[in-house]
Amino acid sequence: MPFGADRTRCPHCGVYFTDRRASKRIRQELSLRISFNGSVYAARTADFSDNGACVLLNGWQPDREAILDVNIEEFRLCRQAITVWARQLTKTLTSAGLKLL
Repeated sequence: MPFGADRTRCPHCGVYFTDRRASKRIRQELSLRISFNGSVYAARTADFSDNGACVLLNGWQPDREAILDVNIEEFRLCRQAITVWARQLTKTLTSAGLKLL
């Protein structure tokens, strides 16, 4: 089990659950810019970790496995990421999971 991983016990059978992520997710909403195919899109984080983020996108949905340039100015972070999953939440709002490269 990775250092810092949470261990929660099932109240019914006593089995331990572990978070499969190696790093903790932080729930915080931050503004970011995503560049893809020459276009720049504004987005917001729902949560993030050292290795990835869940982002909310307004007006577009990236393809699975698309390579994106992610810029979070607040953290001076400018890295490439790959889209792991994307779900349409409403007509205009999409949630997407990104893995930082």
